[in-house]
Amino acid sequence: MRPHDQSYRLLFSQPRMVEDLVRSFTGESWVEQLDFSTLERVNASYVSDRLKEREGDVVWKLRHREGSALYVYLLIEFQSEVQRFMAVRLLAYVALLYQDLLARKELTPSGKLPLVLPIVLYNGEDRWWAPLELSELIQGVPEEAQPYVPRLRYRLIDEGSYSPEELEGHQNLAGALFGLEKSLRRDDLQRWLDRLTGWLRAPEDAELRQAFAAWFQGVFLDGRNPEEIPRVSGLEEFETMLAKRVIEWSHELREEGREQGRQEGWQEGEAHLLLRQLEKKFGPLDEMTRTRVLSAKAGRLLEWGERFVSAERLADVFGD
Repeated sequence: MRPHDQSYRLLFSQPRMVEDLVRSFTGESWVEQLDFSTLERVNASYVSDRLKEREGDVVWKLRHREGSALYVYLLIEFQSEVQRFMAVRLLAYVALLYQDLLARKELTPSGKLPLVLPIVLYNGEDRWWAPLELSELIQGVPEEAQPYVPRLRYRLIDEGSYSPEELEGHQNLAGALFGLEKSLRRDDLQRWLDRLTGWLRAPEDAELRQAFAAWFQGVFLDGRNPEEIPRVSGLEEFETMLAKRVIEWSHELREEGREQGRQEGWQEGEAHLLLRQLEKKFGPLDEMTRTRVLSAKAGRLLEWGERFVSAERLADVFGD
C-alpha cells in the first residue's frame, strides 16, 4: 500500500471529507437528496483473497432523505495510476458488496438491493484516459446481442483536471486538499493552508487536523508512513507544523522549478516524435491515444518508445 494512499484513507475516513467530496465533485444533482448526517462507515472485510489489496479502500452508506430505508453505498477507490480495466475491478468489488448484503439480508423494503455509487478518486500526474463504462471495454457484438453486454459506470474525480479557478469555487475541505496538491507557488500554498486552518478551528476537528497533518507532513513532503507522524491535535500545534513545512517546501519547489523548465521542453518533443512514429507504423491514431501520449510523463514515454521497436500492434506499445 503506497503512503499516499494511506494518507488519503485517513482523510476519507472522516464523514466531513466524504460529504464535501460527494457534494462538490461528483457533478450529480441527485446527491442533494441524500442525508449526509446518516453517513456510516461500512466494514470492507467481505473482499475475497484475490481482492485483498482493496480492503483498505473506503466504503460508506447513507440514507435518502425521502425514504429512511433506502441506502446508497459510496464505494471510493483511490488510484495514483491510470488503470485501463478499472471498470472490471469495480464490477467485481460491487458484486462482492452485493453478496455481503444478501448474506446479511440488508435489502430495501421492496426486497431489492440498494444503489451503489462507485467513485474513483484519482491523484496521478497523467490525466485519466480509461473508459468510465464497462461496456466500452467489451468487443462489439451484433445489435440483438446487446442486452447481454454487462454495464457498470463509475464516477471519476480526477484531481488534476480541475483548474485553480475551478478549485477556488469549492470552498470546503475536499477542495482545499486538491488545491494543496496543485499548489506550485508558495502564495498558492499559503492561501490554501490559511483556509484549511480556518475551517479546522473547532475542538471537534482534532481528528481531521491529525489526518491532514499525516497527509501533509508524512507523505506530501517526507514520504514517511502517516502512522509514524506525531499526534497533532491542538490548533496552535497544527499551524506551527504547517508554517515550518511551508518554508521547507518552498526551498524544494525552487530547486525543482529550475529542473522542470528543462525537462518540459524535452518531454513535449519526445511525445510528438512518438506520435509520428506510431502513425507511420499503425496508421491514424484515435483521440484517446493521442491524449494519452501527450499527457504522459518522461519515464512513460521512454518505456513506450522502447516497446515501439518490436511492437506488432498498437496495444503492444502501451502494454495493454
